[in-house]
Amino acid sequence: MIEIVVSMLLLSLLAIAFLPMLVTSLRVSVSNTSLTSATQLVASEMENIRSLGTTCSDLALYASVPPAVFDPDGRALQAHLHVTCSGTYPDIAPVRVYVTEISTGTTLAEATTSVFVNG
Repeated sequence: MIEIVVSMLLLSLLAIAFLPMLVTSLRVSVSNTSLTSATQLVASEMENIRSLGTTCSDLALYASVPPAVFDPDGRALQAHLHVTCSGTYPDIAPVRVYVTEISTGTTLAEATTSVFVNG
């Protein structure tokens, strides 16, 4: 009987030792899910920008209405687009896309590209 109690005590000590590692791995998993969703949103926005055409007004109009999406955990993510047109054409306009978590305002993913514009 004493051996069973001692073995139960040892097993409970092992379980308690692994509990912080389990909690940490769950937090990292949730964080990775948000990062993955943000990265996919940035890639999607980059593809949408490439398909818009070659006028600066189309890019500026698209940048003025950024979509909000939710990751699998229900966090709201917001894509932001910054287009810088020089006004002389043809030109190459730098475009920056970044995604923030709405509740905290932290930037989760970011990418920049250049788009050829001719008007």
